[in-house]
Amino acid sequence: MVIKLSLFRLEGDESIFDKKVSFIGGGSVCEYFYNAWKAVWDAGMHNDLLSAKNSYPKYQLWVTGHSLGGSMASIAAAYVTYLGYFPSSQITLYTFGQPRTGDTSFAAKHDSLLPQSYRVTHSHDIVPHLPTKNFESYYHHKNEVFYNNDMTPGSHYVECDADESKSCSDGNLLDLSIKDHLHYFNKDVSGYGACGCKC
Repeated sequence: MVIKLSLFRLEGDESIFDKKVSFIGGGSVCEYFYNAWKAVWDAGMHNDLLSAKNSYPKYQLWVTGHSLGGSMASIAAAYVTYLGYFPSSQITLYTFGQPRTGDTSFAAKHDSLLPQSYRVTHSHDIVPHLPTKNFESYYHHKNEVFYNNDMTPGSHYVECDADESKSCSDGNLLDLSIKDHLHYFNKDVSGYGACGCKC
């Protein structure tokens, strides 16, 4: 539990959003998120991606992540598309509980690069509202898939095709919750990952 709360506190501290770096395709992203993604990219993800692409050139590339991992996935998918490693028609991005990752210019570039991009949000999850909208020009990219319920199988959802929409989680700003951030599709996200996605 300490790890979960420490990560939340770090993501919830707007001081980490003060520093941004330029994104190669346009706009700026949070330096903290960019450095986290770049560390993984340089530690082998780049080589692994090229190796997989060379072995399976017609395969689809699915990129996903939760919370900080959602921001890292968002940056990775845009980067891979912008540099032409995969055409956008072969890339699908799904993030869960992703905080705002970059500024309005990055959101617009992301939208143009990745038509198959989905930010899944859960009811009162606080993290998708961090940093607050337009703080240092932070803004979400599209599309949002919003579950205003417990996310059990068969639950209703709303898809909002705008970058930010009151019809999705931006219209549900009362009683924001860390619990909804830590539970997606009726699973404790951290526990699910720790057990190898088998529990």
